This record gives sequence, C-alpha cells and structure tokens, in this order.
Amino acid sequence: MYVLPRPGVAVSFQPSGLPLPVTPDPPENAMTVSNSPPEAPVAAAPDARRIVVLGLGRRGIAYAMAAARTRGCTLAGLVDPSAARRQFASGAGFSIPSAATLAACVGRARADTAVIAVPPQARAAAIESALDTGLAVLVDGLPAFDSGGVARLAPRIAAAGMPVGCAVGALFHPLFARASRVLGADGIGAVREVRASVYVSRVFAPGSPPARGDVLEFAVAELLVLLDALFGRVRAVEATGNRLYGERLDEVHAKLELSGGLVAGMDGSWSVPGYPQAALVVEVLGERGALLVSDDALEADLPVACDVLPAGHTRRVLAEEPDLVEFETGDPGRALAAFARIRVGGAVPDALHPDPALRAGCTLDALRRSATAKGERMEVAS
Repeated sequence: MYVLPRPGVAVSFQPSGLPLPVTPDPPENAMTVSNSPPEAPVAAAPDARRIVVLGLGRRGIAYAMAAARTRGCTLAGLVDPSAARRQFASGAGFSIPSAATLAACVGRARADTAVIAVPPQARAAAIESALDTGLAVLVDGLPAFDSGGVARLAPRIAAAGMPVGCAVGALFHPLFARASRVLGADGIGAVREVRASVYVSRVFAPGSPPARGDVLEFAVAELLVLLDALFGRVRAVEATGNRLYGERLDEVHAKLELSGGLVAGMDGSWSVPGYPQAALVVEVLGERGALLVSDDALEADLPVACDVLPAGHTRRVLAEEPDLVEFETGDPGRALAAFARIRVGGAVPDALHPDPALRAGCTLDALRRSATAKGERMEVAS
C-alpha cells in the first residue's frame, strides 16, 4: 500500500469541469423520499424518449424499471439474446416488444434511445449497433475497458449525431455529489493528499468470480471516473497487484498522478470478505480541513463554514440527503432523468459526459501494464 508524501507546496484544487448533480436541500418540513411506489408508471409526455434496453441482467432490469417510472421516458422495448431472460422480463410485467437483436426490436418499439446494459465484452458492438441505427445512447458504466476499446469507440461517440452519455452510479450518489460541492466551494482549502479505495466480496460470492474481467474492470473502474470528476484526469500510474485466486488481478495498490500535480493513493480488491456490495471511500486532506466520504456517510472538519456545510465537525448519512428520485430505481433513475432532459441539439450533462468514462478505460489499461511490470510508471493514453 502506498503511503503518500506530504508535498511542501499545496496543490490548488482545480475542478475538472464535471460537477456532480445535486438536488438542492428542501425545506426542513418537506418530505423528500417516498417509500411507497406509485400505483402505476408515470404517464409519458408526448415528447418522451422511447427507451429500448439492451441487456436484461440485473442492471438492465433496473433501467427498464426506471424507464417505466421516470418522467420524460417511455419503456418501449427490450433486447437480449437469451430467450430465458426475455421470458423472465415478460413474467415480471414488461408487456412490450422484445427481441434477440436490436435490429429486430427497434422498428416495433419505435425507439429513439438505447440504454446499453450488456456485459463489458459485448458493450462496444452494442454501442456501435445503436449508433448505426441512429439512436441516442446511454451506456451503463464505461463504454470500453482498455485503450484499444477507447480508440475504437471514441471517434464514433464524438461523431455521433445523437446524444451519447455514460452513466456511472457514483456520480449520481447524493453523498459524493455533496463532497464535490464541498471541494468546489474551497471548503477545505488547497488539496494536499487524496486516498481512495473500493472493496467488494466478489470472489466469495456464489458462483464467483465472474467468468471474465478482473478487479479493475469489476470494481475500480467506477472509482476512477469519480476521481476524474472530483480532481481531474489521471496522467500516469504506478501499480502493484496480487493474483490470489487465479491468473486475474484480485487486488491492486496504485499511485495516481492527477492533473495539476496532485498525487492520489488507491487500493482495490474483490477478495475482501464482508462487502456484499462495492464500498467506495475517498479521503481528502486540505490545507484548512479534511473530508471523508463513502457510500454510507460523509464526514468533514472545516475551520470555517462554506455554503455546503457548517464549520467544525459534520457527519451526514445517506438518509439525511435529499433524493427526489424513487428509491427503488436508484442511480439508473437519476441517470435516465438527466438524460431525458437533453433536448434536440442540447449538450450532454457533465455527469453523463462520456469523456471521463473513456479516460478511465485508458487508465485501467495503464494500471494493468504497471502491475505486470511490478510498479513501473506508466503514462495514461490521452
């Protein structure tokens, strides 16, 4: 595990231009989260996006639920090569067109937007197919997980005549969004030190580990996008890794050189028991205060108040954060709601912009190369 030096010169925090979306705090007597779902899906507006979901695994079903309940969206079709999964979706109450391929579904569904929730190895082909069909595209997570895949997809995404967004759950998490606001308000002063980690017990889950991929793809990718949004792009890495249960990386310990000269330490593992869901943690030490934020809570020590938090020690848990999105749709609902607000010719919102996700794909590649070279410094492809 890397121990970060304390540099003599503070690094000024320069936001990457990608503020995380945050709902403003409601009045004290307002009820912000309802634990009772509506009796029926939200009625679609005449100009609602007609969504077809590609991939009917857990994430795809979550997006299908969100599309049925998100204003500005209509769930129009489902695509998965597995007949069993399509049958399951039908049994779950989705009585809409479904097919094994996008080409067979898009006409019947009259879709204008594709949500890509397929496994990583099938993602590039699914994105290209949707773009070739002339659909707007929302990708669940990274579009590519190495620099070769990024080189293949980046020109297609840049040249797309329709909006293309990448939905990374951490960017829509209320606590990480509040942390972004604290940093943007210069609440802790110039950032001197950053540590980040992600742990999940994937190796110990039934039928695990996954048939493909490694800890970088499965867990670290989302953390990299979050760090990019908070502190700017990763320019170089030094990494070591462990292969505990096979030939794939199960643990990684890295030093990330970020834009502006800031250095961050990062640890990731899918081999630690006690984490049924991925747990992200970011610790930030500034010249005037400190900030620690995770999926569960945010703690800050501020010498003076900022417009986000009061002075002194503050602890906020997730239940205290305003979240006007139906709880059962989670980050897919937040991402779809943001994507649905894009109008013809409008810009993709910062929290959905594909560039940080594409950069993370290149960073994953550099981490693998550095770990194979036993910690050698590797530049990240731009």
